[in-house]
Amino acid sequence: HGSLLYSLEVPESGGDTCFMSMHAALEALPPELRHAIEDRQLNHDSSHDSAGNLRSNHHPFDDVSLAPGARHPIMRVHPESGRPALFLGRRLHAWVVGETVADSEALLDRIWEHCTREEFTYRHKWRAGDLLMWDNRSTMHRRDPFDAGARRVMHRTQLKGNQGVDAAA
Repeated sequence: HGSLLYSLEVPESGGDTCFMSMHAALEALPPELRHAIEDRQLNHDSSHDSAGNLRSNHHPFDDVSLAPGARHPIMRVHPESGRPALFLGRRLHAWVVGETVADSEALLDRIWEHCTREEFTYRHKWRAGDLLMWDNRSTMHRRDPFDAGARRVMHRTQLKGNQGVDAAA
């Protein structure tokens, strides 16, 4: 699974996209944190879209452990490279299966604080005509804010393939 993003129009400032290597983040994970997530699964909430809005066919909930969604190992092996990587998905409403909500939130806070460090991140400042491609199985990304009055027009293409990833050993 990959994505391509092609920029047609970009704002003068802001709107950069940051990409985080989940391979590098896992390799540098402190041993005690790695031990805490070994053989653990994360529930990836499906009731909210990427902007955090509740989807029309779902109901609000107060307890993230009750959120609908797919459960995946937090550490997975990339099917082509064989390298382990973190697999986190969206932070909002995620839950480490089997943990109390408070303990899950604390653990996810520690993981995200680690993963978003600069040494695991590439920041792309867009210019019109730029095309980027990344592997969604081992890369996370986020967009920086920009002036709501500015135009940012991008075309995104998703590549679907065999997920073929297993839990990391």
